[in-house]
Amino acid sequence: MTLLEDIQSAAIDQNCDLGTILRKCKLLAARLGSQPLENWLIYESNGYLPDMEVPDYRVWSLTVKGHFFGPFGSGIQNAPIPSMCLPERIRDDYLKYKCRQSITSLEAMLKKSEDSQIRIPANNLAFVLGASVYEGQNCVQAWAEIGVGSIIELLNAVRNRILDFALALWKDDPRAGEITRSSGDHSESEKVTQIFNTTVYGGSANLVGSATDSSISFNIINNDFSSLEDALKGKGITTEDIADLKTAVDYDPMPLSENKFGPKVSEWIAKMVRKAADGSWKIGIGAAGSFLAQAIAKYYGL
Repeated sequence: MTLLEDIQSAAIDQNCDLGTILRKCKLLAARLGSQPLENWLIYESNGYLPDMEVPDYRVWSLTVKGHFFGPFGSGIQNAPIPSMCLPERIRDDYLKYKCRQSITSLEAMLKKSEDSQIRIPANNLAFVLGASVYEGQNCVQAWAEIGVGSIIELLNAVRNRILDFALALWKDDPRAGEITRSSGDHSESEKVTQIFNTTVYGGSANLVGSATDSSISFNIINNDFSSLEDALKGKGITTEDIADLKTAVDYDPMPLSENKFGPKVSEWIAKMVRKAADGSWKIGIGAAGSFLAQAIAKYYGL
């Protein structure tokens, strides 16, 4: 049995834990030389860092609840807290909660759960809410909840993506990743990465920077400027500069390759690199050019 076939068999076996499957995939990724695949496996295995974007299957809407006490011994227990009562600056932390835990910790959490809901700490939220939720009642404890079904769906999403990737790669090259083959017979890393992006991110691209700027990590969907905008904002690019890029993109024709952007987009990239050079954009010069070129190329679908 080849490594690819072993991964396929493990992925369809519900008795095989995902942690084991991810380790098999890490071995495959190392042999294939696909850095995006390897990075994804590392983050799913070890968890996502606080400043990183997460895949869409890891974004949840949480239910917020709390205990309230009022005068003369009155109170409300396990009361729902409407999202509109949450301060705007933290509302998305609960409406678009980003799950960063490792697959292993999520599997362990699921096994230990004795209820249909799992609590997620909401540090200091009770203090922030005070008496603003229910009239005459002061919030003394607050927390968020997520149904175990959401965790099950997340685990299934990762398992299914692994299976889809392994099957697509197997169709392209059934012997991919086998150490008995000469290096020239290995599937090209670019092709592997393309298959990975299609099967794991559904046609979107996940870019992870090199050692010069290892915090670069984002999802960009083809021809979806809002996803490109989110990625640029995540790297400290101002709203004004992003608006200038939108104007340039709308003006220029569609490029034929990632090395031949239109004149307006090229001019915008040059301007941003100059900002990196003079310190007005806090990023290394080398990382700036690479980041912008890759991000815009992925937006164009190149």
